[in-house]
Amino acid sequence: MPVIPVLVLLCLPALSARPGNMKDDYCSGPPGIPGTPGVPGHNGANGIQGERGPKGERGDPGHPGIQGVQGLMGPPGGSGERGRRGKKGFIGEKGQKGELGRIGVEGRLGPKGQKGEPAVLPPSIAFSASRSSPLGPVREETIITYDQVFLNLGDSFDIFSSHFVCKVNGTYLFTAHILGTQNNDAYAWIMFNGQPMVPMHGDHRAGYGTGSNTLIYHLVRDDHVWVQLMKNSSLLNDYSTFSGYLIYKDV
Repeated sequence: MPVIPVLVLLCLPALSARPGNMKDDYCSGPPGIPGTPGVPGHNGANGIQGERGPKGERGDPGHPGIQGVQGLMGPPGGSGERGRRGKKGFIGEKGQKGELGRIGVEGRLGPKGQKGEPAVLPPSIAFSASRSSPLGPVREETIITYDQVFLNLGDSFDIFSSHFVCKVNGTYLFTAHILGTQNNDAYAWIMFNGQPMVPMHGDHRAGYGTGSNTLIYHLVRDDHVWVQLMKNSSLLNDYSTFSGYLIYKDV
């Protein structure tokens, strides 16, 4: 066969080059095709558990996550324990007055009380007087005197000075009336402790002019009230009067 001589001739230089080395006496052939992988072997037996390692260091905190959706409201919890009483606060400003409440139901009639002591009646003080003769015309302011005294309860009207002198503190009423002459005016005042209080005027152009006035005033002990005729005035006769009385005394 023609192939055999060719292969022998190619291997001869190798044989002559390495006479003492039997491993190199043959030429290497081309690599073979890799074989098929074998079937995996069985799992080995579990090893013995090792010792627990030391605790690692705490890591850095992570970034906050996105806020989740608010959940449904849960049921109300039970009542907690009552807290301690707090300190008393400052007194606030007075509020506005409230509306008047409704009238309550009428209560039962109580037992009859004991009879009280008799009430003390206020003292009776009253006077009334008039003048029986003409007066004036006067050249200066002149106190009108009254010589006819009709009533003087309590003796507070002084018949000599024609002054009412207060003996009981209280509220009094005074009234006066004057009648002028045919040819002259009558002009007078009800006086209180030297001060003119209310005037009266009788104009002679009406024939016999008249004037009157009333005063209610509070007096205390030793106050004086009288009627005073003004300068150049004149009175006729007993149509001029002066009266007064105690309305009620001070409590």
